Amino acid sequence: MPPPLNGLAVASLVTSLLCLAPLGLVFGCVALGQTAGGRQRGRGLAIAGVSVSGAVLLLAAAVVAFADIRVWTLPAPGDDGGATRPGRTTIASIGTGDCFDPQARPSVGDPSSLGDGRVELVPCTTPHHGEVYGSFPLTEQGDFPGRDRITAIARPRCGELFMDYALDPMAFGRLQTYYFHPDERGWESGNRTVVCWVARPGDAELDVSVRGNAADLDPAQREFLSALKPLYTAAALRPVEDQQNLTTATAWARRMAQAQAETVRLLKDADLPGAEVPTGRLVAELEAGLPFWQQAAEAPDADVFLSRLRSVDEHNGEQHIRRIRDLLGLPLPAS
Repeated sequence: MPPPLNGLAVASLVTSLLCLAPLGLVFGCVALGQTAGGRQRGRGLAIAGVSVSGAVLLLAAAVVAFADIRVWTLPAPGDDGGATRPGRTTIASIGTGDCFDPQARPSVGDPSSLGDGRVELVPCTTPHHGEVYGSFPLTEQGDFPGRDRITAIARPRCGELFMDYALDPMAFGRLQTYYFHPDERGWESGNRTVVCWVARPGDAELDVSVRGNAADLDPAQREFLSALKPLYTAAALRPVEDQQNLTTATAWARRMAQAQAETVRLLKDADLPGAEVPTGRLVAELEAGLPFWQQAAEAPDADVFLSRLRSVDEHNGEQHIRRIRDLLGLPLPAS
């Protein structure tokens, strides 16, 4: 009788295919230990999961500055409607562009926790914990739809809002995006709003707004950032639904192919004085990677998809992007 199939090996491959790369990497490393010596089947799946996790992590580092989107729920406000002192409110009540610090000290185990959700508004030009970059109403009616349903709506929407809000997300290096949504009690009291906010990972603070100001950029800088936006936006919409099949992953690959083609077109039309050579090299790299995105979008099975994703990573153009940013005078994120 063959040894049992290791569940973590399967989880590694599934989460990697769906671009939940950090989880895929963790599951894969654990599964490798459990499958050593033939105790359980699935070592090949675990190795594949670790490999593609690494590829996706490298790709994400090249095309998008933030890691993932996390969720927070808060109870409905009490009869007092929340904090009433000037400058103090709750995360559910602040608006786009507001910067804040949690009133409660973040926990040691989770520095990004907002405690009970009460926050103090502070100027974005001073050190602060987070910044709200968007909000939107949920249109579902009737009973509370559940966290999974809200997550399926909120995660991609918050990703799109961030890319519309932040003029140059790569300028800040690694960022973590989060969103608040109402819990069941809040839903019953009429709260239907999702609030999207951004912070640095861990206990690091921001000291300026992540929005940026187009007036501070020259035409070449604006043109370059606009050219990369389609690619950044598609990368930010990594799928999280339908985790048991390849359909969602291939659909995302198709979107990435379209976005990369649009970025190539915009780069070819861009006027970037002094950066023509690395721009030409970036275009060549992205064009070389396009067929692999297209093949990944049409992959008939996981093996083909994984192979094409690894090939994409060989043409991510990261070094050329950094060179262009340097020549144009844009901030260079930490490697």
